[in-house]
Amino acid sequence: MPTATTNETEAITEILEQEIMRERVQRLPARLLPPERRLRETTRFTKIVATIGPASEDRLGELIDAGLSVARLNFSHGTPDEHRRRMALIKAASAHRMTPIAVLADLPGPKMRTGMFPDGKIMLKEGDVVRVKPGQAVAEPGEVYVGVEDLLEAVEPGHRISLADGQVLLRANSKDSEAITATCERAGPVGNRKGVHLPDSDVSYELPTAEDRELIKLARELGVDMLGVSFVGHASELEEIRGLAPGIDLVSKIERQAALFNLDEILEATDGLMVARGDLGVELDIEHLPLVQKEILERSVLAGVYTITATEMLESMIEAGRPTRAEVTDVANAVLDGTDAVMLSAETAVGKHPVEAVSTMARIAQVAERSEIYAHRPSLESAPERGHFSRATAMAAVHVANEVDVDCIVCFTETGNTVRLLSRFRPDVEIVALSPRPDTVRKMAVLAHVRPLLFRREPSLEAMIDTAADLLVARRVLQTGDRVIFVAGVPVGFARSTNVLKLHRIGEDSRFT
Repeated sequence: MPTATTNETEAITEILEQEIMRERVQRLPARLLPPERRLRETTRFTKIVATIGPASEDRLGELIDAGLSVARLNFSHGTPDEHRRRMALIKAASAHRMTPIAVLADLPGPKMRTGMFPDGKIMLKEGDVVRVKPGQAVAEPGEVYVGVEDLLEAVEPGHRISLADGQVLLRANSKDSEAITATCERAGPVGNRKGVHLPDSDVSYELPTAEDRELIKLARELGVDMLGVSFVGHASELEEIRGLAPGIDLVSKIERQAALFNLDEILEATDGLMVARGDLGVELDIEHLPLVQKEILERSVLAGVYTITATEMLESMIEAGRPTRAEVTDVANAVLDGTDAVMLSAETAVGKHPVEAVSTMARIAQVAERSEIYAHRPSLESAPERGHFSRATAMAAVHVANEVDVDCIVCFTETGNTVRLLSRFRPDVEIVALSPRPDTVRKMAVLAHVRPLLFRREPSLEAMIDTAADLLVARRVLQTGDRVIFVAGVPVGFARSTNVLKLHRIGEDSRFT
């Protein structure tokens, strides 16, 4: 009896694996299976933010093809000239791919750090008692300096002092006019200029810092679309930064307990919000972080604020070509929690597999979105505010889209405000957002469910619909016969005038009379 060749064996094995997988899928609970929606294979609602650095600045076209929507410039690293070069590369790749890419510049903020040690670091053991002093000097044996001016006023006995970004934990026992006496509760090494957190203490600091102010000038020079504001604690801080950065969206990074306490006022004052789980996971007991993430995302959607979930999402892909199972689950859960975007940091800035990290994140998001669980994601309340035409029109469009078998919602917009509303309602179909303003188009790139495109103004609504239909067929977003909902404003070209909803079949006459 002849034996099978290696190729034949591999082919038979693949067929068997496919059959087994089909059988397993058939046994999955119904809520894990894709609902009956008319989604194209390439449709993905969740956006991807990727940090641009040495590993990725020369691969921006590939990143866009893989799923990049927002390019992040981390102003905590790199020189102004490096940021200028990367901005030019982002613009060139965006133009070449005819894909709008928003640019997020992340400010460093008032990072609290330890001072210096004679040997560059110290090793603290559980039970060690140390003197914690304000300043950035070189510590004597048994001392730790912390760069917080009002340290002695802010820290009280019983408060926690977290060193080395949470690796070491001290508990304050007492204080005098020079230092706080604290006991080590979690042992580990503490090096020069390592991160400090005071989760129980109301520390005062300048925000924006002097460094932030200089970097905001750079951000305006570069023409970035969004500013990531680090260590926000109060809405007043955002108001001052908005005055320094007119026309730029503010993305508040939630990484302090103070921000959680003041989340409502921050949501009122911000455009977007980032769940910055690195520092937030130090400020909180880490086991609370998943539930806090869910609450932040839900409250942001209900407040009409877009969201980015960040930190260590595919951390292992800095080195490895494949993520861990836990990381895949983490990304999927953020999508199911209702985030607009998921973010990559070191994975794309300095990692070995930047393009693979973006494409992996895109695939994870796409599969999560096709589950029935995603249908129950957080969304804006359905009741419109009395007299609010734009909100009522957006709500009606989403309701019709969810009830009628349409292929997408097409919205004409000047400022993007109506599109942000549509996105918050989280329809079951894609929103194609058309605007004649390049800055509006780029800013909409971060919004879930939204595909933004540049579109010229037309003199009438009928002309806009006809031109949009031609454009979307040419770009292969739609095809003749597809059913869409057009959302627009009359008179044409005026902001905050959304008041028209039209059901339309591509290829048919668009005239209203």
